[in-house]
Amino acid sequence: MFRDQRGRPRVVVTGMGLASPLGTEVETFWENLTTGKVATGPITRFPTEGYPTHRAAEVGDIGLTAAEAPDGRSTPRSVRYVSHSAAKALGVAKLLPHVDPRRVGIVVGTVMGTRPHLEELRRQGRGIEADRSWDTPQLLADSPAREFGLRGPRHVVAAGCAAGNTAIAMAADHIRRGQADAMVAVGVDELSQAVFQLFTALRALAPDQVRPFDRDRRGMMPSEAGAVVILELLEHAVARGATVLAELRGYAVAADAHHMTAPHPQGRGMLRCMRDSLEQAGIAPQDVDYVSAHGTGTPANDSLEAACLAEYFGRHGGRPAVSSIKGMLGHSQGGASLLEAIACVMAIQRGLVPGNPTLREADESCADLDIVTGAARDMPVRVALSNAFGFGGNTSTVVFSRYRG
Repeated sequence: MFRDQRGRPRVVVTGMGLASPLGTEVETFWENLTTGKVATGPITRFPTEGYPTHRAAEVGDIGLTAAEAPDGRSTPRSVRYVSHSAAKALGVAKLLPHVDPRRVGIVVGTVMGTRPHLEELRRQGRGIEADRSWDTPQLLADSPAREFGLRGPRHVVAAGCAAGNTAIAMAADHIRRGQADAMVAVGVDELSQAVFQLFTALRALAPDQVRPFDRDRRGMMPSEAGAVVILELLEHAVARGATVLAELRGYAVAADAHHMTAPHPQGRGMLRCMRDSLEQAGIAPQDVDYVSAHGTGTPANDSLEAACLAEYFGRHGGRPAVSSIKGMLGHSQGGASLLEAIACVMAIQRGLVPGNPTLREADESCADLDIVTGAARDMPVRVALSNAFGFGGNTSTVVFSRYRG
């Protein structure tokens, strides 16, 4: 019962939490996501005069925990997002204080770390000396580890926009190696003016809405989020009577080794991650019901990802439903694939998959795909696969399934 078909320890999801532009509770997020609410809108965090577009997606000011440090220093929003999300996820999992904290660790995936906080200090004319203690991404793991007393393995990984899925993979590896009974897997980034400038320079920002897989898609929009899943050894979860939300069946991390900002033209890393994650899971491609696509809404990404999905699944007789939630949320960088992992677990739980509500007319590259139109689709989901790709050629895929004891 406690080992998979290859004799490896089984890893399950027992808790989830988030802070997103579509809500800071999982149920609110899911309701907004599956009714087609679009969270992108005018930027309020920094001035956008002189830019060709002025839109992104922001997490609302909702009194997140750790709003201010005891000595009056402002706490980075990214740290607050992690704190809020971890508290919610640990509460759902009912993990603490009933387990040995030495056997619970944390892996954080991020792109920008705490840099946006330093950007804000500079905009205020304070300079980094005013808050120098925040000048390290490691605090994204150290701060929640101290707050919740997590004394197990601790890492921060910067794998581009594949960082969230990479954090899940690293956390699961710690569990399977016997180094932890449970792990807090985190994806987080806050809205950054530097990222906004970067994608402006690359001419990759959408002027109005993000339209993944649309024939007239014109780009992405930056976003922000913190998201957490609690991964746990199945044997440990059963022994303490935990509720299992889904099973993490497979995962894969790879690199194109091709270009800093462009994926390999044949999607080498994309295809490898999908293949390796499903092989690890022991699941055939034709048994995947839903794919949460990376789907940024940029011309280059979507056409290549569509081609890779059509080639890989079509070759094996599979035709899963496909959608990208970035049309509603924008691209929250390190937080993106953790949000998408939560969406996959919810799809399995509820028998409902989010759609592509900003899609008007699918691109011709999607002719062989089952693109979910509208806000959502009612359908049973036994297996969900989520892709994430990032700069530097980073690629990662995770596979979740309905839990069966």
